[in-house]
Amino acid sequence: MSEKLVEILTIPFIDTNMDEFIHQMILPRIRNQEKTFVVTANPEIVEYANEHQDYKDIITKADYITPDGIGIIMASKWLNQPLQERITGFDLMNELFSIANEQALKVYLLGAEESVIEKAASKVHQQYPGINLIGYHHGYVDIEDETLAQSIADLEPDIILTALGFPRQEKWTSLHYPLFKKGLFMGVGGSFDVLAGKVNRAPLLWQKMRLEWLYRLIQEPSRWKRMLVLPVFVFKVRRKRRKLQRS
Repeated sequence: MSEKLVEILTIPFIDTNMDEFIHQMILPRIRNQEKTFVVTANPEIVEYANEHQDYKDIITKADYITPDGIGIIMASKWLNQPLQERITGFDLMNELFSIANEQALKVYLLGAEESVIEKAASKVHQQYPGINLIGYHHGYVDIEDETLAQSIADLEPDIILTALGFPRQEKWTSLHYPLFKKGLFMGVGGSFDVLAGKVNRAPLLWQKMRLEWLYRLIQEPSRWKRMLVLPVFVFKVRRKRRKLQRS
């Protein structure tokens, strides 16, 4: 099927919804054992990519970049190319768990603190007993270490989720992608922390009000410096909009 892309500040996002993305794009590739690299990008990642060409080269070579963050959806509307739906790393991770549970797929988890990854793995066992969880490892690793990557590749996982935080998780995938014969690779940021119960996801009301970022900031005040990128992103999108309007 042809895939529609929407460019937000030079980054190409897939224009789709969760159901279509999972069942028409991702699932067929898993069945065909095609290697697949998915990046879930928010405004912070867009800004970082545009400031670091090496990282931009990595994510723009991914098979799919999904809009993770209400800021990306709003930007697409301002630029008169509205994306259909926000597709977050956390929601996508859970969709992948459901598929893996139904089809007994092999899953590997890499990232977070040791106590967190152990709790996350336990939750996966409890909630998705059909998953073949073939292994997990904490995220305090040298991303260039090929030994760990090769040991994971030898297990031939169908799904590899990396919670190393950007840009490390995407760099890890890019570095070790050639070692793997198959597998869907996706960075999930702090999703293991939520899965393990270390951090709470915003209640549905906050999500509907588009204030999930604020809820997370309240829980993790140390993130305030990272939030400073948001007004910069908005300014650049608005400037781009004005240029489009003039042309």
